Amino acid sequence: MYRKTSTLSSLLKRMSTTASTAYKQAGELLKPSKTIAKIVNKSPISNEDARFINLYKLEYISPLGVKSAWEIAQRTTKPKGQEVDAVIIVPLLKYPNGDKKVVLVRQFRPPTGGVCVEFPAGLVDPNDTIESCALRELKEETGYVGTIKKVSSVVWSDPGLTDANSKMVYVDIDMSLPENQEPVPHWMDSEVIEVVSVHVAELDETISRWNNEGYLIDAKVECILIGMSL
Repeated sequence: MYRKTSTLSSLLKRMSTTASTAYKQAGELLKPSKTIAKIVNKSPISNEDARFINLYKLEYISPLGVKSAWEIAQRTTKPKGQEVDAVIIVPLLKYPNGDKKVVLVRQFRPPTGGVCVEFPAGLVDPNDTIESCALRELKEETGYVGTIKKVSSVVWSDPGLTDANSKMVYVDIDMSLPENQEPVPHWMDSEVIEVVSVHVAELDETISRWNNEGYLIDAKVECILIGMSL
């Protein structure tokens, strides 16, 4: 889970107690306001003071034999021996009547200054497998319990800027199971997350509408939409 403040505690408690009711209704959200967070300050930081990322200058020889330099941002939290930093979960709700819905989350992302539409995701812990991490993060962020359908190869988040990478994990969620009838997320203290399910057939239209409403669309969500349209 990509890392709740004490000032938000009462809100989060109310949201957690109403989660079961919210999930019973198609498309209903666990709702914080779009404007619940805002950037109040921005300042430079040294590698010594940074907790999660460092900035480095790389020097390399290009295929043309030219010595060049590149600045990169690198996570400091990647466990030794793990292949990737994180997992991205693509959850699909499967109903007994044949309906299918995609589960998405909307949350404030400080680097963007806005609320992003994303798939659930989380950082890999030292003793995790990709599968165990994905199922844990799915449960924590959405409350759902699922089964792994497919794990992608390693994908790179923004290779011109960082070496951060991940694997995408496709998860089926059986909506006939009792444990998926009233799912309750387990967020961290700093997290305020909206969880919403969208019919597969309405996904493209819904994402477009959210974009027009001012939400920011994660590139991985857009890539899934492109794949569905091919």
